[in-house]
Amino acid sequence: MLTIYGPARSRASRALWMLAECGVPYTHDDLTQYPTMDEKSAAVRKVYPLGKIPFLTDGDLLLSESMAINLYLAQHYGTHLWPDTKGGQAQALQWSFFAVTEIDPPLVQLMIERTFRKEPDRNLDNEKKNAEGIKRPLQYLDDYLATHEWLVGQAFTVADLNLASVFSMAKGAKVDLAGYPHIEAWLGRCYARPAYLKATTPAPK
Repeated sequence: MLTIYGPARSRASRALWMLAECGVPYTHDDLTQYPTMDEKSAAVRKVYPLGKIPFLTDGDLLLSESMAINLYLAQHYGTHLWPDTKGGQAQALQWSFFAVTEIDPPLVQLMIERTFRKEPDRNLDNEKKNAEGIKRPLQYLDDYLATHEWLVGQAFTVADLNLASVFSMAKGAKVDLAGYPHIEAWLGRCYARPAYLKATTPAPK
């Protein structure tokens, strides 16, 4: 049985989206049964010694890093999301790496400065650096999407899911995407998918 570990409001969310796309049975350990951080950390380290989430178990396989988890799930359980050519597969890797190297770092820093830190503690130089730094990859992506409905081929793939999942931080980072209409339209298509809505809609109490 597949098991994903980590709260839904963490990078585990992208794996939960992928699992919903794959339509396979799984269990989700959100770690909320542990009342303290020390207990939670100890429980995580028993399974994954590095102690970081999310991670996945699939039989004897222990897999960490959310992008790697999703690439594995696409190849083994959601083959409709894994490109069927070597070139397409390489592009799926490319866009996943683009997500974690070009988009994720500045969004994280902007979220820290604009949402998490109180005004007196904000590092304006760090904010300016990352606000400027994200413009080039955003423009590159917007230009690409001007002539491509999806990132790889003619259909939604793991590449779209991995990159779109990173953009979930844009609101907290207070990054206005209005100047990038093709990114906005693409995100609209990604976030309208039933699996995304299923994975991100809180369960009724």
